Formats: sequence, structure tokens, C-alpha cells
Amino acid sequence: MNDPRLLYLNSLSRNFAGFNNDKSPFTIIGIPMDITSSFRPGSRFAPSAIRDAATNIEFYSLRTGIDMGDIGFNDVGDIALHPSDVEENVKRIKDVISFFSDQGKIPISIGGEHSITIGTAQGTKADCVISFDAHLDLRDDYLGYKYDHACVMRRLTESGLKIIEIGNRAVSKEELEYAKNAEIPFITSNIVQMIGPREVARKIINFTTECKRIYITYDMDAIDPSFAPGVATPEPEGLSPSIILDIVNLIADKRVVGFDIVEITPSYDPTGITSILGAKMIMETAAIIKSKLP
Repeated sequence: MNDPRLLYLNSLSRNFAGFNNDKSPFTIIGIPMDITSSFRPGSRFAPSAIRDAATNIEFYSLRTGIDMGDIGFNDVGDIALHPSDVEENVKRIKDVISFFSDQGKIPISIGGEHSITIGTAQGTKADCVISFDAHLDLRDDYLGYKYDHACVMRRLTESGLKIIEIGNRAVSKEELEYAKNAEIPFITSNIVQMIGPREVARKIINFTTECKRIYITYDMDAIDPSFAPGVATPEPEGLSPSIILDIVNLIADKRVVGFDIVEITPSYDPTGITSILGAKMIMETAAIIKSKLP
């Protein structure tokens, strides 16, 4: 593969649960960046931790009846990133993701901070993003910087993508005003638990009716800290992993062109349970997508 878009892609000796099946529809890319982490840094170590955790989970999905052990994944390694330039890294990420997306693969990106989603969503040429997150990430800047993890959805909206957010419970007044003016719908974690997965799915399906290419992003702090303690910015009153996966199972279809897992910080995850959950979310989401393909 001599495509210049792969200039910054480095292969690794260890793969996601040992998978390296280049015939798989799913391509796994590690994106170890946490330049703008503002509370608990260390998400750059998550790709390795999640790969290791994946060796200890089962790959048969009871939710879908799909055995991901048979389907496999093509783990192509990590993107080599600039140590301090987020905008340069977004460009590198977009280039690598676009290469695999253009080949008809479904990229699964393992972050890293949430800023990576600017590059991953754009790289898949998505027109709509479904975001699970405790935070809206709609600030214009954070501490004077526009390419911050707290600004990722704002940047995507400004680039023309339609966004719907689920599981939110930590917001600023600025973000609420922007969401209202930009007509960005969000469903708080409290509302999700009151109305249930089916009604949430109905709202998402209605919002995405005209979408051609859908991207899903999982900020792991959407999940309650009792399930996922090892995240960069934990927030109480979150969702359970089962609720999130049930929603995705109801709304996913052949239009899903990629997804990511972001904001796991292994150094704050002494039992490793958050990395194990990240691996499980990857396996189950891939199985859901596979079950919807023709």
C-alpha cells in the first residue's frame, strides 16, 4: 500500500485480540492522542489497553447471533501523531481513515481523546454523526483553543455535519444556547432512562431519515462511572452499556460507515474493567453493523 495517505500509519506486532484478517469489512486503527485532555490524561494508552483486553472476551454476540470470531477484524496499527499539533493530527487521521473508507471498509477508531472524531468522521465522508457523550462538546473554544476535546461537536457542526447527541448531563450555558440556535438535538441521560431505548431510537431514526452516511462516536463517559470508571472526565448519572447498545441495535443500518471509542484512560482504570468494556463495545457494535449489512 503506497498511498500517501498511509504515510503516518505504523503497523504493530500485537493486534486487536490477535485479529489481522484483511478480508474483514472492519478495519481497526489506533489513534493514541490526548494532547488537550483537561482532567485525567492518559487516553493515548487506550489503544494498547483495549487490544490487550480484547484477548479475554468472547466474540459471539448473543444480541445479534453474529460470531465476530468468524468475521474477524483487520487491525492495521496506530497512526503516528505530532506531539502537540492537534490540527496536524486531525489531517493525518482524516487521510488514513479516508483511505480505508474509500476501499469500502468500516473503520473502527480507538482513541485517544474525543478530538480524533473530527478527523475520523470527516475521513469516512459521513454527513451525520450520532454521539454518545456525557458532554455536548459544543464550546467554541476551551481555554482559548478551538481544537479541544470540549469543542469537537462544534467543529463538526461547522463543517456541515448533522449531529444528534445522547446521554448528556454535563453542559455549559454557552453550549445550550448554541445547540438551540444551531438546532442540534440532544437527549439527556435522564430522559433516556425515562423514555427507554425504543423511544430514543425512534427519535434518532426520525432525525437521520435523510442521512446517507452515518458515523457513531462513543465517548466512554456517556456510560456511568460505576460501569466505566477509567475515563478522562467521569460524570455521575450516566447510562448503562446495555442501554447504549440496545439503542444502537435499533438504529443501525447499512448507512453506518464507521465508529470510534474514545476517552478511556487506563491509568485511572486499575482493574482494567473500562478497557474490557471498550473491547466489548467494539465487538458488539461491529456485530450489530454486520447483522444489518446485505
